[in-house]
Formats: sequence, C-alpha cells, structure tokens
Amino acid sequence: MRRGRPPKTGRDEIVAAAVEVLAERGIARLTTREVASRMGISEGTIFYHFGDRKGLIKAVFDESLRPLLQFKTLPPEPPQNLDDLRAGIAYFTETVGNFLESGLDVLFATQADADLRTDIHAVMAENDYGPQHGLAAITGFIEDAQAAGFANPEADAGALAYLLLSSVFFRTTQPRLVGHDRGRVDATRTLDTVMLVLTPQSAGDDASAHSTSTSAPVARSPHSTSTTSARSRR
Repeated sequence: MRRGRPPKTGRDEIVAAAVEVLAERGIARLTTREVASRMGISEGTIFYHFGDRKGLIKAVFDESLRPLLQFKTLPPEPPQNLDDLRAGIAYFTETVGNFLESGLDVLFATQADADLRTDIHAVMAENDYGPQHGLAAITGFIEDAQAAGFANPEADAGALAYLLLSSVFFRTTQPRLVGHDRGRVDATRTLDTVMLVLTPQSAGDDASAHSTSTSAPVARSPHSTSTTSARSRR
C-alpha cells in the first residue's frame, strides 16, 4: 500500500531514466540511487512507485515488451494478394527487429542475475509474455492468405513464422554476441526466400513467362548447356 503524498515525478519518467542507465552502465549500476541521482529526485519517489530495485527492473522489462503487445491486441487485416502478404510479413519482422534493438539490453541484463531471472520468468508466465504471440500473428496472417487461395497451401505457416522470427533474432543478436556480422543474411533475402515458398507454382510460372516474353533474348554459346540437361546426362 502506498503512503504519503503522490510525488510529482511519474512512473513513465522513472522507467525511461532507468532504461537509459541500463543501456549506458549495465544492470549492476541500475540502482534506485543511480536513477534518483540522474533525475534529481529522492529514492523515496522511486520506492513509492516501484517498492524496491527489483520492482523498478521489472517495470523496465515490462516496458521493453510493450511494442510486442500489439500482436496480441491488434491483429492485422487479412492480406488480399501476394503483395499484401509480403508487406505484412515485412511489417511483422521489422516490428520484432525494432523491439530487439531496444529490448535486448534489458533481456540480456536480466539473465545475469539468477534471482532477478527467476522473478522475470514468473512475470512472463503470469502475463503470458513471450514470442508465442508474434508467432501466432504471423502464422495466422500466412494462413489467411492460404485460405484466400493465393498462397501455397502446402507451405507450413507455423514453420515459416518460426524461421522468420528466428532469423530476426539471430540477425539482431549476432553483433552483440560475437562482435561482428560476418555471414549475416539480410532481411530482404530472407523475405524473398519465404515468398518463393509461399508463391504457388502457377503464379511463379506466370511471372516467369511474363518476364521472359518482355525481356530481350539472352545469347548463349553453342557449347553451353543447361544445368538440367547436364544433370540428365549423368
């Protein structure tokens, strides 16, 4: 139960300052004293809102997850065509990437403290936090396209959603974990590959035929052979 007169400084301002401290100085320096000093307020103001340091850190963690809650509360409109499908998947993965860019420091920091990690896991379980909402949103989006008849019905929507989010996570965490991004595949290449899987064969053939009919013929050496014919002779 809170006692005393409410302080003028609100929760959101304190959480924002705590996020700055965490990003700049790490979890060890994320203390109520450090945050209070940075803001020019008393520690009592922080205790009023959060109870103690763990309460403050939990609030920071909760704030870091806020961008992902839209997947749970604001499902997207079903796609109407392959262009909509591609744009929607790009939006999903970009949103997750933006979250990770700002939230990874919090996620990594909470893993460094065993007691805090246990508390955070409890908070996640209690509030149903986690990647399952993003996975469900992307899976449902792809399944809507399949049900509408313009996306490959044989593609495993759940597996593709998992691959997409896994690629975002790996792309974002690699520089932080190993200090470089060598070998990293960019988001456009990943999305291109997923769309190849989701595009029905007939649509792909039509696009290929259109491309062939509207482009200049490619001169070939009389000695050149196609990969297919070379394989057939083996």
